[in-house]
Amino acid sequence: MSKPLQPPFFLRTLNTSAIMLALGLLGCSDAHPSEHEHEGGEAHDHDYEAGEQVVRRSASEMRPEEIDRFVRAFEYAVAQGYFDDFNDSHNNHHHQRHHGADVQATSPITIVVMPREWGFRLLPWHRAFLLEAETMLREALRERNLAEGRDPAEAELLYIPYWDAAHDQALPQWVLDFQPAGGTAFGVEGLPEGHAGYGTSADVRYEIEFGRWPGQNPTFDTLNTPEHIGRILAHDDFEGFYDALDTNPEPVPANAERAKVGLITLATLMPDNAAVQTLIASLTSPPDEADSDATLATTNALFELAHLEALETRKAEPDLVIIGAVEDVFSVFEFMPHVRMHLWAGGLDPVDASVRGTVTYFNELTVDPVFWMIHCELDRIWYSWEAGHDEAPPLTDDDAIFEPLAHVGHWYGGGWTFGLDELTDHDNLGYRYDTLFE
Repeated sequence: MSKPLQPPFFLRTLNTSAIMLALGLLGCSDAHPSEHEHEGGEAHDHDYEAGEQVVRRSASEMRPEEIDRFVRAFEYAVAQGYFDDFNDSHNNHHHQRHHGADVQATSPITIVVMPREWGFRLLPWHRAFLLEAETMLREALRERNLAEGRDPAEAELLYIPYWDAAHDQALPQWVLDFQPAGGTAFGVEGLPEGHAGYGTSADVRYEIEFGRWPGQNPTFDTLNTPEHIGRILAHDDFEGFYDALDTNPEPVPANAERAKVGLITLATLMPDNAAVQTLIASLTSPPDEADSDATLATTNALFELAHLEALETRKAEPDLVIIGAVEDVFSVFEFMPHVRMHLWAGGLDPVDASVRGTVTYFNELTVDPVFWMIHCELDRIWYSWEAGHDEAPPLTDDDAIFEPLAHVGHWYGGGWTFGLDELTDHDNLGYRYDTLFE
C-alpha cells in the first residue's frame, strides 16, 4: 500500500520546524504512440562487458573535442526528430510510472501526487533512459559522420556529461550557447497562451520552440550547495536518501518566524487571494496527515505564490513589499536538487512569466541537453550513495522492470528491458563517473 502524502511542509515548518510535505517532481500526462517509430523487432535484453565502460565527465570539465562530439550528435538528433520518441516516452507517465508526482504544464505550476513506489522508480528508470539516449546519440553521430565523410568510429567515445550544479553554481558557457532547434511533441493540457503548443490537442504534434532562461525564476534563482548534497548523501536508508533528493525540502528553522511574518504580510495586502487564504487556513488549522487533498491544495497554493512573485517582478513598477514577503515565505525551505535544477535551468520567459523553459515541460524536455545533464548528475549522486550502501530502491515484480524505449529503440540498437538488479550493478553498466560527488 502506498504511503499517504506527508503533512504540509510549509505549515509544519512554521509551527514545529518539522520535516515537510512530500513534494515530488517530474511527471506528465498520458502520451500517445509516436509517429516517429523506426522499424525493428521485439525488445531484447542486453549485456555490457565489464571493462568497456565510458567515463562520464562534468560538462564544465569536458575537453573541446568532447564538447564538439556531443554537440554535433545532439543537434543532429534533435533536427532529425530522434528525440521525439524520448519525449513521448517521458510524457507517458502513467505507463512508465517514473516520478513521484505529475507536474502539469499549467501556470502557475500544479502537481498531482502519484503512488510512492512510482517515486522509487525515478532513479533507476532515468538511469535506463540515459543509457538509451547515449546509445541513440552514438548512432546519430555515426550516421552524421558517414554523411559528412568523417570517421564514424569516434561515436564510441561519446558520453552524456553531468551538470555539477552544486559546485559550478551556473551552467557552463558552452551549454548556455547550445540551444538546439527542432523536435516535436504532443500537446498537453495547461500550456499557457504564449507557449508554442498552446491549444494543441493531445493527438496532434507541434513544433517545439526552444526556451531557456537560467536563474530567471525568482523563487528558484539559486542552486543547492555541496553541503546540502552532502547531507542528502549522509542518509543511511534509500527512502531517506530519495526523499531528500526528490521529495522533501530541507527545513530552515531559523527562518520560520520570518516566513510566518511574510505570510501575514501577504494576507494583509491581499486579503482576497485564494492561495494566501489556503495557507493561512492550514496554518491555523493544519490538516490531518492522511488528508492528502488538503495537503496537495496547500502545496499548490505555494506554487501560486511563486507565480505571483514572478508576475510582480516583471511589472514596470513592481511591489517590492509583495516580492519580499513571498521571498520570506520561501526562505524556510532548501528545495530538493531535482526540482531546483529543473526550475533554475529552465527559468521563466523575461517577457511572459507564464512561459517556463523547455526543460520544465515534460512532453518536450528531452530536446534540451540540460535535461540529460540534470539526470546524469542525479544519477551520479545516487551512484555515489550506492558506493557506500547496499540497499536498492524497494521495488518488486513489475515495478522492478524498466523499458523506457521498448517499442521504438531498435533502429539505434536499444529498446532494452532492464532489471533493477542489472541497473544497480556498477561493474556491468556501460559507464562510470570520473569522480564521485564530494
